[in-house]
Amino acid sequence: MNLYVVFGFPDPNSFYILYATMTAPKDPGHPYAQTSNIAFDFYDQPTSTAPFGYEHYISLPPAYATSPDKPWPLILFLHGAGESQRGKHESYASIRHGVPKIILCYDKYKAGMSTPSIDIPLAPRLRGRNPNKGRSGDADLSGTPVSVEVCKIVAEEFITVTPSLNMGYGWNHSILTALLDHIVRSYRVDIDRIHVTGFSMGGYGTWDLALSTPQRFATLMPVCGGGDTVRAKNIKHVPQWVHHGERDDIIPISASEKMVEALLREANCARGEVFEICRGGA
Repeated sequence: MNLYVVFGFPDPNSFYILYATMTAPKDPGHPYAQTSNIAFDFYDQPTSTAPFGYEHYISLPPAYATSPDKPWPLILFLHGAGESQRGKHESYASIRHGVPKIILCYDKYKAGMSTPSIDIPLAPRLRGRNPNKGRSGDADLSGTPVSVEVCKIVAEEFITVTPSLNMGYGWNHSILTALLDHIVRSYRVDIDRIHVTGFSMGGYGTWDLALSTPQRFATLMPVCGGGDTVRAKNIKHVPQWVHHGERDDIIPISASEKMVEALLREANCARGEVFEICRGGA
């Protein structure tokens, strides 16, 4: 069974202007992304290599407006399939985990919550069942608190971008590249410090995007993903922190292991020099 599908288009060099000007933030249609202490807004993608783009959330550091000469590092976060939109106003599913969760917990911390956490429901299609196939001891961990230290580092030091997939399965590297191009043009981004991370479907997307634009990213952090081992040499120069647990029964740990082994061969170094698998968790 194919674990990852990249959408194809008749002409990959096509470029579409979806909106004539830079789009203004729009209402996501739910209350879960509302913040008072950090900018965290929802946008349409104005330009794309396809007739459509990705809706996306952008957070800006609180000091962004008062530091007009400072370029900021950026984190692009790609969610998994279970966090995709399937219904109207369902982008809240895309912000329950990972980087957007950290941003929302930061807002809670600044509002006075000493142990910040969020309470965002699962997408309707997943309610009433364990998203991890019901393994004993597993649970949805979206509500787990985030440390204040992590909240402050991510929210105060980085611009973050979280696309929300609302079509099919799999991240399209060409559309993501167009989105990043737009972000770089529109914000004060340090182009030498652009980082990408994601889990499951987003872990695949992390590697696929980097393989397609290998000179763009400062670091990669794929979580529970996999990649095209044939093209691994394209990104052997990029620092990478790969996470995967052997209890993962959706994406097998072998998907990450194969990619890591390919990277090690291309970099001509031994596993113990740069990589260690932590046995146990999911």
